[in-house]
Amino acid sequence: MLGKTKYNNRIIWILLAFFCWYMLLGEFILYGFMELLGKLIPNPSPGMAFVLEYYTPLIASVLFFLLVCAVTKKNRFLLDVVRPSKERRSMSKLGIGILLGFLTNFFCILCALLHGDIKLYLDFSSAEIPVMIFAFICVFFQSTSEELWCRVFMYDRINVHYPLWVAIVVNGTVFGLLHSANPGISALAMADLIICGLAYSLLRWYSGSIWTCFGIHTMWNFTQNFLFGLPNSGLVSEASVFHLDAATGISNLIYSYEFGVEGAVPAVFIDLLLIVVIMVLAKRQGRLGELLESRESRGEMPVPVKKNDDDLIVEFEE
Repeated sequence: MLGKTKYNNRIIWILLAFFCWYMLLGEFILYGFMELLGKLIPNPSPGMAFVLEYYTPLIASVLFFLLVCAVTKKNRFLLDVVRPSKERRSMSKLGIGILLGFLTNFFCILCALLHGDIKLYLDFSSAEIPVMIFAFICVFFQSTSEELWCRVFMYDRINVHYPLWVAIVVNGTVFGLLHSANPGISALAMADLIICGLAYSLLRWYSGSIWTCFGIHTMWNFTQNFLFGLPNSGLVSEASVFHLDAATGISNLIYSYEFGVEGAVPAVFIDLLLIVVIMVLAKRQGRLGELLESRESRGEMPVPVKKNDDDLIVEFEE
């Protein structure tokens, strides 16, 4: 059973902090950064303009996250969560995530192609390579930003006092709801985004590294938006390797013309499959009990230790 804890480890407080930091102050900082980009790059090409508007500003969000963690003592342990290290094989897990991101997204696109819902044509020149490289870097920061605030801040702060499964359910649900204002959103798309949030949270837990989530999220977005030119949560890139034939694109259970593959059944299937595979592997390894634990129950957070009758000193147990 859960014991007593400080108010700032309660879910309601963590959600309030998330809303204030990410949704309010974070958006204000993003707006200022977008204004700066507009002055630094006044006349970008259409493809570059799309990247600058929807992806590049999230660099500021990543920097803001790191600043919040650095200046607030309660959140400093999150810096260790995101710090890459050879011991935790961060770069290897980033590569695994990138591979998973491509395979899962390509599966959904392949379903739409085989079903006849979309037709793609190749229209790419070597002159666009710098834009693609820049786009990949910016997509990495955009995806990393969402992962930092959902799969690190919300995930780890909730798991301080609550079982891990609670952190997974709450942050996965909030992750999906964050996309509720995207163009072309539907009930099926919202369901998939929530399931995707749960799948990525479980992947974070099972792999033991947030870098796996950085990779899968980045490559999912880059694959559909910049490799195949399809809507990414309703947003269509002006620059891509393949392009959607304007005369094609049908909305049904296999593909959503307005929202992309995320608004259709194959995406729901592949995200559910990812969940099932992770749970089966975790069961075989005897790890399912970890979902019932909190950082407090594992002794990974600061606990009060009474040194004498007059003083109560806080020490850290790792």
